[in-house]
This record gives sequence, C-alpha cells and structure tokens, in this order.
Amino acid sequence: MRNTRRSFLYHDVATALRTRIARGTYPPGERLPSLSELMEEFEVSAITVRRALTELTYEGLIRGHQGLGVFVKEKPRIHRVLAGDPDRSIGDEIARAGFAPRLEEIGFTEVDADDEIAARLRVPRGSRVFLHQKLTFANDEPVALHSWWFRPRLAKQLRSALSETFIFPLLKQRKIDVENLRCEFSSTALPEEHASRFGLPAGSPMMKVDYTMTTKGGAPTIIGQTLARADRFTFEVSLPQRRGRR
Repeated sequence: MRNTRRSFLYHDVATALRTRIARGTYPPGERLPSLSELMEEFEVSAITVRRALTELTYEGLIRGHQGLGVFVKEKPRIHRVLAGDPDRSIGDEIARAGFAPRLEEIGFTEVDADDEIAARLRVPRGSRVFLHQKLTFANDEPVALHSWWFRPRLAKQLRSALSETFIFPLLKQRKIDVENLRCEFSSTALPEEHASRFGLPAGSPMMKVDYTMTTKGGAPTIIGQTLARADRFTFEVSLPQRRGRR
C-alpha cells in the first residue's frame, strides 16, 4: 500500500533539527537521535538524513564523533570584561567570541520613576525619566536585554545614537563624564514578559547586572540593567588593588 504521508526532503529534516537545537530540545553537548531513529521519525532514507546532518555540520551546529554519534556543538561563551574601559563594549566581546553583534531597539519612553529608580537616580519619586531598552544579538540570536534610565536632559542628548551604539563607547564619544561604575550581580529567572524576546521558556536561568554610573562628586548620572543568558556569558571584573602607605 502506497504511503500517502508527506515525504520529507533533507532540508525539511534539517529545519526541524535546527529548530530543536535553537529551542534547547537538544542542548549543547547532547547526542542527536541515531541515524535509524531519525529515518523512522521522518520516514526518509539514510541519504536524506545524512544530507540534513551535513548541512547542520557546515553551519557549525553539530559535530560527529567516530563510533559515538552526532552531537550538538558547544557554543563559545561571550567573555564580558567589566574593567571601566569605555573602548571595550559588549559588541566587541561578542565579535571576539566569533559572532556578529547586532542591536535592536525595543523602546524609548518617558516614565515615572518608581521607588527603586528614584532612589538609585536620587530624584523624587514620580519624577519623569526616560527608559531606553534594546536587545543585543550574537549571530541573530538574542543574548542580552539592556535597560537604561536617564534624566530628561541627558536622554535627549544621547537619543540620536542610542539605538545603534553601545552605551559605554557612546558616553565616551559624547564626552559624558563617568567617574565610577558600580555593578551588582545576581542570578534570576527569565520573566514571562521577556520570554518571547529571547525565544526561551519563562523561568530560564539568567544573569542580571545592575549598573550605576556616577560623576566625580558621586552623583548618579545613568542607571541600567542587563539581563543576559546565563549559558552564553562569562563575566569578568577587574579589581585594581589599592596599596597602603608604607
């Protein structure tokens, strides 16, 4: 009896496997189903499956080990160094990891400062401040969400370049004085409101970094927060040692 089910071509198999890898069904380091298992699932020949696997190999998504099977490749981690260097942006470090960095603006809106934002910016609660948000991509994969809060004057000064420039190089270009950068690190779960932006399930493990930039006098100028994929980043902090008097 002739099988009337749709025949899968190799690119259909490749697309299905690629989607599973992107969604984490097959996480980095995991072995893919065997050749016979894929043939049975997709109802295709061994040649079709091998062509699909060859395509994913060329894309750098999988690798084969003689006698062991085919495995999802481990993705290089992005090494983020926080050393107070305005010339060293997250985009530069994404590029050093071998990926193409890209920014996508989510929004630039005027909001009322809640208790937390007001305290960090040292403004009265309810003051009008500007919130700017953008996603950072590595090879078109969203890896970090950045949120920045500005007083109105500074927000308008930086607005024209915020959507396409990373914040630290931009501050240097505009000669905005930042004497000190304070960073607070914590682990968190991906909120439901941002799950679709990352293409990950809500509750996925994330790294959160809260920033406070201050002037020489200690006044906060900008506060921010980065929500980064915990499986894609390693953060490094450079701490120069203070030498006491001898």
